[in-house]
Amino acid sequence: MSAHLGSHADAPSHVFPGESTIGRVPLEAYIGAARVVDLPGRGEIGPDDLPEKSLRVKRILFRSLGRTFLSPLAALRLADTGTILVGTDAPSIDPADAEDLPAHRALLSRGVALLEDLALEAIEEGTYQLVALPLRLDALDASPVRAILIRD
Repeated sequence: MSAHLGSHADAPSHVFPGESTIGRVPLEAYIGAARVVDLPGRGEIGPDDLPEKSLRVKRILFRSLGRTFLSPLAALRLADTGTILVGTDAPSIDPADAEDLPAHRALLSRGVALLEDLALEAIEEGTYQLVALPLRLDALDASPVRAILIRD
């Protein structure tokens, strides 16, 4: 089984060989207040397409029904506004055919934690407490997570 199947967290070593594996990432980003925001549409979301409410929180979870992905510039904008975790219900924050994973690189290089393939279809927009701890897998670049949201 791949550690990238189902809801999972990606480590910097996923795109930067020699960087932190998932067992070595700080856990603070994976616990705390998070905002679920609808990201309607299909395809690439650019920096000007990001909902304003997604730019004022530390942890953002995008509910897109798995149809959208972030442009590298959108990823940079999130990192530059103080975001410490980006999550999505899509299998990846990058397009399926992206070999170099530019949005991953933009976020992970700035210390932003990533959660992908979250089950958000029954979750309403709003603020929650997130708990989505990766396993301490010292040799891997990702980990399955059991992500839970507790309504504020």
